[in-house]
Parts: sequence; C-alpha cells; structure tokens
Amino acid sequence: MILIDKPKIKRINKKSRLLCNIKTDYKEFDLYFETDLKYEKYLCTERADAFLIAVLPYAMRNNQDIFCKQCVTEQLLYNIREILIPTLSGNDDKIYNIKITAKTDSKKLGNPKYVGTGLSCGVDSFHVIHNLHNCKYKDMQLTHLCINSVGSFHHSYDEYGHEKIIADCRNNAKIVADKLGLELIITDSNLSEDTFGFNFYGSVHTYFNMFAVYCMQKFWKTYYYASTYDYSYFNLKNNSQNDCSYFDLLLLHCFSTRNLQLYSEGASVTRLQKVKQIADDKLPQKYLHVCLTNGKNCGKCIKCKRTILELYALNKLDLYKDVFDVDYFYNNIDEYMGYLEENKDHYMLKEVYEILCKNK
Repeated sequence: MILIDKPKIKRINKKSRLLCNIKTDYKEFDLYFETDLKYEKYLCTERADAFLIAVLPYAMRNNQDIFCKQCVTEQLLYNIREILIPTLSGNDDKIYNIKITAKTDSKKLGNPKYVGTGLSCGVDSFHVIHNLHNCKYKDMQLTHLCINSVGSFHHSYDEYGHEKIIADCRNNAKIVADKLGLELIITDSNLSEDTFGFNFYGSVHTYFNMFAVYCMQKFWKTYYYASTYDYSYFNLKNNSQNDCSYFDLLLLHCFSTRNLQLYSEGASVTRLQKVKQIADDKLPQKYLHVCLTNGKNCGKCIKCKRTILELYALNKLDLYKDVFDVDYFYNNIDEYMGYLEENKDHYMLKEVYEILCKNK
C-alpha cells in the first residue's frame, strides 16, 4: 500500500515548496516541488492529483494499491481508474490493475488562464515554440515557458559538473524566453530517477513532467508536452519496458480534465520534419541545445550526432555554426557517416539515411 498524505506548503530560503509525505511498503519520504514565492498561490494543496500521478508508475509495477488522504479531481481519478490502468495492465503482464482509494472533488480550482510548455531548448522544444508562439489560435498561444527539474538533469551529466550544466541550461533558456517576450518559470523537485528507481527518459518522463504541471494546476489552463515519436509509433505492448513516449497520446488524454488540457505537440510530424520546420528560425540557430553530456553541444554524443546529421541532410548545418563545431564535422565526416550507417534503422535517422543515399 502507498499512502499519500495531504499536501502542504512550506517556505524555504525564499522559495515556496509544495510537499507531501509518501509512504510505501519500503520507505517513507517527503516529495516536494519548489517555485519562486510569487507562484505560491498557484501551488495546489486542495488535491492530491500531482502526487498520485508521480507515484502511479511505481505502484502499477509493484502491485501496490494507493490511498490518498486528500481528495482527487473526479475526472482525473475516473480517467486513471477506468481508462489508463486497465489499458496499461491489459497490454503488459508486468503492470498491475491496482486500486486507488480517494475522495473526489469536481469543483473548479480558481480560474487558470495560462498556457505553457517546457523549454529544454532541444528540437522538440523549439518546435512547440515555432508553432504556438504568436500563432493564429489566440486562446492557445504560449504565455509561459518552464524548466521543471523532475529528472531531466540525469546522471550522464554528473562527471561533467552537474550543477554547472544545470546553470548553463537555465541561463540558455532564460535568454530564449527573454527574446520571445515570455516569462520563464524555473522549478525544482526531489522527484528524480532515484526516487523510485526508474530511467527518466524511458518509462516515466511523461508522468514526472505532468507531476510538475499538476503541482501548479491552479495556474495552467493548457500545457503542451513536446512529443518524441509521431503518432504512427503508438504502442501499448510491454509498456513497462518501453519509452512512455510511445503512448503519450493515452497518458495526456487521461491526465487532461475540463480545467486543464494537455497536448502532445509535434506528434503529427516526423522528427526530420520537425527539424526542417525550425531550421530557418533564428533562435535555435543561436541557442539549440541537445547534448547529453555538457551545457554546450559536444558534437559527439548520440543526440548531438543525430541532430548534426539531420541538419546536414537538410543542407542547413552551416546555419548552426554557433551551436555546433561545424568544421569538426566536415573534417571528420567519415566518423559521422559510419555512425549513420550503424544506426540507419533508428527512428530519428531513417529519413536522414534515405535522403543522403538519394543525394550520393
């Protein structure tokens, strides 16, 4: 049994912290989400929604029922109980059809009116901005950008100076937000890969990011979560072992309510189409950051290599000389072509390989 206590707010070092005591069969800890003081009034103590979403993947994998001392939004609980859990457990024998005990509430919390997305400054992130900053759908335009530290600053950064890289990423994002004229919300949390022993970029990143959104559910009316895969890759089989991006369409549908609409942005196009759409934009040309190992693009990790190859296939790489060492690429092009040959069947490189083969 997992017990989720009532959330409360505590001020620490001029920050506002929403925290909740979590008890599992194996440990007890306070899970928290921290913001600047000016956002304190938007932190949600009235519902256990955020903390339910955070513990859900662990509970389903370990056959632990959940008891919430605080009420849960009625529509959210319905979606999780009646749609999400039966669907995931029905397609994977390692996912259990657990029970959730909670009182419900359907009253609207305040008057949420803001529209946001995460700002990693990666390809997917810039694609959201490309489509939804000053877009034709006035009520759906972005009003805020976020950096939510809920596991994305993962262990591969550690040996390169973890804190410095976080600072570099946040500074880069602040510059982009300022140039767009949008407010950047920087948050922190102790929710990470280590909390329940998951790989963030595999099975839990959507859950953890929606935890951050729901912690401030009195702020958001709409939130865009940048997609990884296009809809053609939707797959529920063995979902406990696969990247949850494969079923973001289901997760974001189930985590949406009448008062908070969540969208998987960019899933209607392929990865290379995303790169093509943003390639001529000035901001990614100056501030694109995709690196797994450094605050600046190293050009050699797998994410740097495939982004360089995507831009090269589109004849746009020279536009990105401020964020990649383009000369190194041309001087070592055989190394990159060898990597492409070895990974030609990868989702993000298949189109690249086909284009470069045609152009030979």
